[in-house]
Amino acid sequence: MNYFQKQSEDTINKLMQSGIELFSKQGFSRTSINQLVKHAGYSKGAFYAHFSSKEEFMLKLIKEGIDFFFEDLKEALNGKDRDLLNKFTEHAMRLVNESYVKGSSPMLLQGCMISNEFPKIKERLVLQMEEWRSFLTHFFQEMKDEGIVGSPLDARTLATTGMALFNGYNLQHFVDNRIKIQEMVNVFIELLQIQEPKKKD
Repeated sequence: MNYFQKQSEDTINKLMQSGIELFSKQGFSRTSINQLVKHAGYSKGAFYAHFSSKEEFMLKLIKEGIDFFFEDLKEALNGKDRDLLNKFTEHAMRLVNESYVKGSSPMLLQGCMISNEFPKIKERLVLQMEEWRSFLTHFFQEMKDEGIVGSPLDARTLATTGMALFNGYNLQHFVDNRIKIQEMVNVFIELLQIQEPKKKD
């Protein structure tokens, strides 16, 4: 990475951290681009060099903070050691911890809440959620095919349910931090109805 790439990456990271802090405190609608750049220590030019609009910026906050989970699962599917259950449990726990701490879970909740007010955000969230759901469907179907998952629910329903649990636990934790978001992973593992691995003859 050269000097200019690093400068650009640092600018994006500072702007995104600024966005998470301000959107969390005062909401998306009441936060202006002027406030964002001032909080991050940049000019509006720095913002528009990387983002076309505040909506695009919000969508990047959501996507960047959750996509790592799907990258992890893709590696698990493509790896020689396809220990899918343990890999899913490990990566799901990382997701619930990191996405909340980094602010992407609260941003996702906020994005959902304002989506009727901002059609572009709604349209992109629909596409993004479908992309996530499609990949999880594929992953859970692989687990079913390997005899790991015993749930009678089809893989797509399991994917939708997993996403609903993730959002629901995050929402409850956001309101009452006595609700532990990590419990979501254990609940979902129970829902999958894990089977004993089939013995090969």
